[in-house]
Amino acid sequence: MSSSSAWVKDSIHDLNVFLPDADSVYWFDGYGTSNGARTVINGQVPDTRYWSFTAYPFPPNSTRRHVHDTQIDQSDSRYKVTIAASCSGVSGTCLAMGSAVEGGVVVMRLYVPVDLYSAGTGGVALPGISYQSPSGSSLTLTQAAGSQDIPKLMDSYRAQNGALPAALTKRYAAPAPVPDPVENPPPATVISHGEGPYANPDNVYQHVPYTTTRGDLVVSAQAPTYQSDSFPKANGLDRRASQNPQVRYWSLCTVLKGRHTGDCLRDEEVHIPSGSTTFIVIVAPTCPVSGYANCIEAGPEPLQNSLSYRNLLPNQSFAPLAFTGPYGLTASYVARPG
Repeated sequence: MSSSSAWVKDSIHDLNVFLPDADSVYWFDGYGTSNGARTVINGQVPDTRYWSFTAYPFPPNSTRRHVHDTQIDQSDSRYKVTIAASCSGVSGTCLAMGSAVEGGVVVMRLYVPVDLYSAGTGGVALPGISYQSPSGSSLTLTQAAGSQDIPKLMDSYRAQNGALPAALTKRYAAPAPVPDPVENPPPATVISHGEGPYANPDNVYQHVPYTTTRGDLVVSAQAPTYQSDSFPKANGLDRRASQNPQVRYWSLCTVLKGRHTGDCLRDEEVHIPSGSTTFIVIVAPTCPVSGYANCIEAGPEPLQNSLSYRNLLPNQSFAPLAFTGPYGLTASYVARPG
């Protein structure tokens, strides 16, 4: 089988095309399942809070397939994931894509990898990805996908060499002061369950559309417990996996127009007053903001879209409570002085 390690990196610093969290790193490549072809991914288990694979048909349709770390067969710290039209006769972890679309993009997500601020691979080499016929002979991606569409798509991403979209790097005018916040209508919230192009099915979101032309946005909620990792903690809500934390991970991020991620705060970075489990975060043009321990930069006003509050893999008992009652965001605007 031919093998490739030419995974494309997607983060808030590289491409920023699949709405990555600021504290996650995504890696993607093409897959193909034409005429019984299989795409096989072999790798070493990464050291990370969460990892997963999602296969998205291209052109996009509803038959994405997904598997996360606790659902992937592992042996001696290694794993294999196969992508095929049908998983009949395939041993181990397999994503059955059906026959409607014969190729697409597979995304590997790593949340808070141990090397988040460097390589972003979870402290191990990136997995190998290979393509094979039903008889096991080696194929190219073009052969496995049945056309050049997927290789051309991947080549177009690689040709960008990690460059961010121009809209994210240009200069914008400074926002005007807002001495009197526009409080009506009050900020609305919308809950979604991993829908949309290239969304992660393991995430549940609460979105707050905002614009700093109305003032600075302030949100608060009771914070869920989350799974511990090796990074420093600004609060005491982290729990070991054996303690069954309410969510694997949570964060707040600005989502900018064009489906790009702006600034974020993740669970363990959020300062929570002693004796409380409630956080308060301000979304403002610049940080820090006096009087607020937690601040997220709003991004340029022409690009502002929404604040996204993410809960990843809420456990069975917490799932019905996510974003309800005290766990739901309350939002309002406050003045921004000159």
